[in-house]
Amino acid sequence: MHFSYFLLKQGVNMSNGERIFWLLIMLLTMFMYGATNLSCDYGSNLKNQLVAHCDNRGFISVPRNLNRNIQVLDLSNNLIPVIKNNTLINYTKMEILILNSNNISEVHECGFEGLRYLRILRMENNAINISKLPSRVFRPLENLMVLEIGWNEKQWMEHESFVYPDKVFSNLKSLQNLSIDLFDRPVFGNGFKLLQNLAVLNFRRCYMRKHGKLSNETFRNISPKLRELYITRCHHFFHIDKGILRYFPELKILDLSHSYIHLYQALNILYPYQNKNMSVINFHHISDKSINNDKFPYSVIITKELMRYLRSICIEALDLSATGIVDDEFYSLFSFQYPGCFKTFIISANRLPSTTLEHYMQTVVFLTRATNLKTYDMSYLPAQFLNPLYLDVYHPEKFIGSHNQEKQHIFHQSFPYNY
Repeated sequence: MHFSYFLLKQGVNMSNGERIFWLLIMLLTMFMYGATNLSCDYGSNLKNQLVAHCDNRGFISVPRNLNRNIQVLDLSNNLIPVIKNNTLINYTKMEILILNSNNISEVHECGFEGLRYLRILRMENNAINISKLPSRVFRPLENLMVLEIGWNEKQWMEHESFVYPDKVFSNLKSLQNLSIDLFDRPVFGNGFKLLQNLAVLNFRRCYMRKHGKLSNETFRNISPKLRELYITRCHHFFHIDKGILRYFPELKILDLSHSYIHLYQALNILYPYQNKNMSVINFHHISDKSINNDKFPYSVIITKELMRYLRSICIEALDLSATGIVDDEFYSLFSFQYPGCFKTFIISANRLPSTTLEHYMQTVVFLTRATNLKTYDMSYLPAQFLNPLYLDVYHPEKFIGSHNQEKQHIFHQSFPYNY
């Protein structure tokens, strides 16, 4: 008999002291077992999936007595420190599990046992050390397509390079979308070769150190089917070898926004995409005042040589805003071979001259040839505004702020699950 039912039936015959005693017993029992199934709300999402809304409830463990038919479980913003063995084994129909913003620091080897049909796992903003995850922890997740495990514990680096635990991730052979943190001089071992379906690689938080490096070999074990790569908000200058993208012939989105690598390096790594189509190249604010020396000056003059790769790409959306451009040689910046591909071109917050007839005419010629262009922005000087707004290259009808640190773009939303 439930305590609540017992209290309801017997309460009239109890003294105040007895009622308080039994209430404390009931609350302690609920605390020890996480909660009852009445502690979560149930509903349906747009896909008519059964959703258990258990977020923001103060759980210290995963509730084990929810409806066994749930397909989506949201446990975000609780106080769960550990995902214990077999704690989710009753929920065999689950497709989406959200564990964001808990206090998770440990996941047991059989923590995800029974979740064969899980497609999306979100574990961001916890205290997980990915180097300490059991090597077989993801083995039950044979159908997992999306793993978000970024914004977790900063790794203590024993050596100069950080070696990602490839044995942990190698079990995820169906994985298509991986969000993870980026550490200095990363090494992705041979186990990552097994992730042949990986299409999106999103580095959520950047721990690249000053004068760190991404080498020609960094991504050699990442799937050649990769279509989207996000390396954003690395606020220390680091070196990038010219050949880091040569492994991704099908890449459609390259986002380096707010990573202080300098425009020179960014333009130089585009050589694999000559005469190919790309959806988005986002180089917003990749040059910064903190980078200013003879090799990488803050004030950039665009030359024909610098543009030799970019100009030969068929680009739908290009963002070169806040990149330190002060001038351009004639027939360089606007010399695109495929202007008809453009839908969005953002070059605001630079210091381009616009008063000379030469600069004016090359812009006019480009705009005349860019017959599909819907958005073109070359507005304002950056020094004139304290908190400037910029057009969003993914959604040009919207604005984003210069300090919008949490902004995350996914141009092609491959898994539009709503709940």
